[in-house]
Amino acid sequence: MLDLFSHPQVRDLAWIACSESLLKPGILAVRDPLTGSVWRQDPESLLYRLKQLDADPVPLQQLIPVSRDLRLGNYYERLWHALLHLAPDVRLLAHNVALRGNGRTLGELDLLMEDPAGAVIHLELAVKFYLGVPEQLAQPQSAGTIDQSVVASSSPHSAWLGPDPRDTLDDKVKRLRDHQLKLVDHLHLAATPLPRPDLSAAWLQGVLFGPHDTAMPPAVDTRPNAQNHQWCRQSELRKIEGRHWLVMPHKQWLMPPSAGREQIRTIEEILQMLDAQQLHPNRALMLVRCEDIENYRAMSAQRLICMPDSWPVSN
Repeated sequence: MLDLFSHPQVRDLAWIACSESLLKPGILAVRDPLTGSVWRQDPESLLYRLKQLDADPVPLQQLIPVSRDLRLGNYYERLWHALLHLAPDVRLLAHNVALRGNGRTLGELDLLMEDPAGAVIHLELAVKFYLGVPEQLAQPQSAGTIDQSVVASSSPHSAWLGPDPRDTLDDKVKRLRDHQLKLVDHLHLAATPLPRPDLSAAWLQGVLFGPHDTAMPPAVDTRPNAQNHQWCRQSELRKIEGRHWLVMPHKQWLMPPSAGREQIRTIEEILQMLDAQQLHPNRALMLVRCEDIENYRAMSAQRLICMPDSWPVSN
């Protein structure tokens, strides 16, 4: 049913509402923003509200106005602000709370909310896409990042790199743990008084991509089945199984597109588009497998992220 929505913001709203976190509770406190809500207890009520917005998206467009900031992370946060505003039994208390003291900014709290039980929750939100790199498995680990007794069935966070290889899962987890979640200790520096949270937690969504040609253990503390997607370099595209693919626009990587015959491309066509620079050859290219239009399901479709041959060398 989630695949049937036509409005792009409603489709993305459905994706954030129904996708799991990348991380399991462990090294970080992890909390679904909709925990305990009627939308979690009765998913049909969430589906009904999304259908209403798809039929009349004006209320959603008012909550998510056009922004000059085109970063995916910023858009993702604004989607959550809108979803929590629309939820019938949670209350968004504040978001992007700047904490300033002694002439400097310590950081921002992503959001404060009140859950259905009346608890005040501080949440740090992020959406990330990381690629598992087997060559990184032998790299030394940062002290304290993960349990030093990590078993061979798991791979360290440092082996998972973003399309910008300077952004790693290791760095993101450390920043959440050591900085962002601790900002709540400085809540008194907010410009307006805010209630003290009962809990600080993270909610990290996104996709993990395993190498297409090498078995690699899943990242430690990630949820089961988080790694059912693959990555390759452009020169390896012809080796990829699967004939039919949908191309996701650059950085519009939340809900995969609807499947229409005119949108489907073969690997050969995608390579021709790269050669003609209809697709940027120096950018990450996100593809979604679509072998059978009738049975295509956007939420669960396999993704492939294709990187320039020079990756992970940082420009």
